Amino acid sequence: MQKKVYTVYSEMTPNPNSMKFVASRMLLDEGKVEYHHKSEAKECPLAFQLFDFTGVKSIFITSNFVTITKKRI
Repeated sequence: MQKKVYTVYSEMTPNPNSMKFVASRMLLDEGKVEYHHKSEAKECPLAFQLFDFTGVKSIFITSNFVTITKKRI
């Protein structure tokens, strides 16, 4: 199986608790998804694995970017 290669860069957002990660390829063909718990993300391997990082509050994915919001401590 051939692996897909992505280039990713980060951008700040107006929300100081969120960071946007822009990919060089499309992540979704259409629409958007948002997850607030790992259990909701079972059908999305990317979001499911991102919840393994400590402090992740939510994950928003659309076209070619992911926004990760951290829990306020």
